[in-house]
Parts: sequence; C-alpha cells; structure tokens
Amino acid sequence: MLVLPPFQRLGLGAQMLDIIYNHYKNNAKVTDITVEDPSDNFVRLRDFVDSKNCLKMDSFQPSKLTEGFTEAMAKEAQEKLKLNKKQVRRVYEILRLHITNRSDKESYRRYRLEVKNRLNVQYQKEDRDMEKLKKILKPEEYQATMTITSKEQRLESLERQYNDLEEHYLHVLERLAATNLS
Repeated sequence: MLVLPPFQRLGLGAQMLDIIYNHYKNNAKVTDITVEDPSDNFVRLRDFVDSKNCLKMDSFQPSKLTEGFTEAMAKEAQEKLKLNKKQVRRVYEILRLHITNRSDKESYRRYRLEVKNRLNVQYQKEDRDMEKLKKILKPEEYQATMTITSKEQRLESLERQYNDLEEHYLHVLERLAATNLS
C-alpha cells in the first residue's frame, strides 16, 4: 500500500485497510489477511486499524482484557477480521496497556512481565536449539557454533525490546484516543 506524501496523515491508509478487511472478512475462502515484510509505518497503521476494530468485539472489552490473552480473542478476531494469532496478540497487548494503570506499580509490573515473557520466547527457542546441537555435535564443533549470550545481555535486550514496543503501543493508543474510540 502506498499513500503519496501530500495525502499522508489524512487517514486514507486506515480507510484503505478497512476497505480491504471489509471486502475479505465475509469470504469463507480467506482464512487470514497478512502482510509479508511490512514497513514500520505499515505496522503502525495495521496496529491502529486492528485495535480500533477489535475494540468493538466482546472478547476485547476491558473486563476480558484483564483476564489475559485467550484463545477466544484469537478465534473471534480471526473469524470476524481474518487476523492471525500473532497480530491478535499485539492488539491484545495494545488494548491491555490502555486499561493498565501505569501508576499502579503492581498492575504495570504484571503487564510488563506478560509482554516480556512473550518476547523471551525467542531466547527459549534458541536455548532448546543449542541443547539439540550439543547432543549431535562434537565438543569442538559445538563451541564453534555457540554464540554466548549472558543472562544480563538477554535481560538488557528484553528491556530494550520492551521499551521500543511500549513506545509504539503508546503511539497507537494516542491515535485511538484522537479518534474518540477508546
């Protein structure tokens, strides 16, 4: 999707994406609508449009958001909007941040841990893969393939990823607030 510079920031991209969703959401042959290698700007646009649309669904009401991410959320968003589970999880995190009182240290801490646990999955997969390699490679071959990431480096990386993600989510929430939908 391309919106030329003179026409950007007018809501046209969001309208086009909504039109695409509306065209395909009732087509039984379409299981989900994804974008291969989206730009950062498109990710922001999609997060905004998907969050706006999910706000209207029962599964994404504040009382349900406080219960955590559920299969019901993923199923409803997939059926009604053709969103994949990964995107639904992002929308959940955006809307959950909206209802999280960041002044309440415990509530905010629980939110951050939930997001960081999702971000940490890549490191857990890396650990499992390294354990598999350790079993099949000779010790010298294993040492040559190993990239040592200390616990401190991982925590630092997770913190950086989380901060970048939260900044992005807050931007989406600001835009939602500007449209008077939140």
